[in-house]
Amino acid sequence: MLKSIIKYLFSTALALGLLYWAFSSSNIQWQDIFDTFAVANYQWILLSIFISIFSHVLRAWRWEALLGAMNFYPGTLRTFSAVMIGYFANFIVPRMGEVSRCGSLTKTASIPFTQSFGTVITERIVDLLGLLIIVFIAFFIAWEPMQQYLFPNATIPSTYLIVSTVLVLGALIILLVLFKNKIEKLWVSFTSNNKLGKILAGWIVGILSIKDVKNPQKFIFYSVLIWVCYYLNAYVLLLAFPVSQSLSLSAGLMVLVMGTFGMATPTQGGIGAYHKLVSATLVFYLIPVKDATVLATFFHGTQMVTILLLGGLSFILTLFLTQIDAKPIESK
Repeated sequence: MLKSIIKYLFSTALALGLLYWAFSSSNIQWQDIFDTFAVANYQWILLSIFISIFSHVLRAWRWEALLGAMNFYPGTLRTFSAVMIGYFANFIVPRMGEVSRCGSLTKTASIPFTQSFGTVITERIVDLLGLLIIVFIAFFIAWEPMQQYLFPNATIPSTYLIVSTVLVLGALIILLVLFKNKIEKLWVSFTSNNKLGKILAGWIVGILSIKDVKNPQKFIFYSVLIWVCYYLNAYVLLLAFPVSQSLSLSAGLMVLVMGTFGMATPTQGGIGAYHKLVSATLVFYLIPVKDATVLATFFHGTQMVTILLLGGLSFILTLFLTQIDAKPIESK
């Protein structure tokens, strides 16, 4: 309990510190925020909110595909509500979203927590792969702002480092092949007789569900479309303000990359880190620092309001949803 309180206080202090840093370095005033909001094109903003909500629906559909691989069919209403509850929880306590969304499905659809959590881990791995691809694309399209703000001292790894990494990975693969049978026996014993092992086994069942997805093309399509929505959301928000509406498509890509890194920080909903990274990115594109900070605040605010509203409504909805058994009778 004490450890959890300390972690929460640390994340809160970090968020406030980063937020103060972003605001103090730009000398932003409340009037600056009101003036920027007054000239915003709210048609673009409404479109961005619609795109954001659609990305959450896509995430629910993709999660259903993973759950379906284990013969669990909770329905889109329950999966979407669980997804939004997860986002809502992350704005309250960092890293609680995964636990909350799986707990929601356990309550509303009787899906074992360990197995649904395994599918969430799978999603995170797929999301990480997607982010790496986006970053890789950004390296070629907009390397300068990324290098300046993320990797100021980046250098190409030496030949010695590359060779060493390949040799170490090669040695690990060889050891795994040589001792495969022994490792399998140890694993079976661990997962059969140990409580932690049983939990890990449940996670792995969920993770491996990706190979049993009935329509892998649809799963890949959803994953790609989620990132497309994220990008469109970032770019459409740039179009909503006179000061940023002339920015290039690559600027939208950089806002997406930096914003994603900001949201990944251990603060409530990326508060502070998102503001600093996105505003710094916009400054690179010659947006005045004060305007850049206001825009970052607005971008984050639209996401936060959408998630808190839909997450709160989803939480209330789950109180009235009757619990079902998401596994068909013939699969039991």
